[in-house]
Amino acid sequence: MIKNRNIVFILVNIILGLSVMLSYIWGIIYNDDPSLLWGRVNVNHIPYIVLSMFLGAIGYLMFSFFFLCVKKLNSLTSNQFKYLMTLYICILFSSSLWMPLSVFYLNTTNKLILVIDLLCLYIVGLSSLLLTKFIIDNKIENSLIWKFSVIGGLQFVFHTLIIDAIYWGVNFV
Repeated sequence: MIKNRNIVFILVNIILGLSVMLSYIWGIIYNDDPSLLWGRVNVNHIPYIVLSMFLGAIGYLMFSFFFLCVKKLNSLTSNQFKYLMTLYICILFSSSLWMPLSVFYLNTTNKLILVIDLLCLYIVGLSSLLLTKFIIDNKIENSLIWKFSVIGGLQFVFHTLIIDAIYWGVNFV
């Protein structure tokens, strides 16, 4: 059972993580003008948003490392593990839908697609907030990795909830 949890965790991250990356690549290649995906976002903000995205990715890797190697997935109860995996799946699956839905909206201006697109971003943002709370609740005393995981989680929440869901969402509409 111990090894199975690690395998499930790694497979979810690899399969759905690749899905996210491929959806971004597809969206940039498929869309005739990828700059339209920024909507009315201030062009001066874009470098900071991209930097935040990379910092959020580093945070994601940090807290994933925490669960895989420090906290150890086998130390979680069955319900905690299911909860953790549900959050990861919500984050990664919804993230992989964002780009295709955004491109589809740009091509059709279908308001229902826009609502689903924004809903996906809010699912990612709220799931990342719950995941960060879960990290905080699973404190390991005197653990530098845990502290970096909390900081990484907060950056991930900042990017997914504040920048993506709220700032981008308002400026894409």
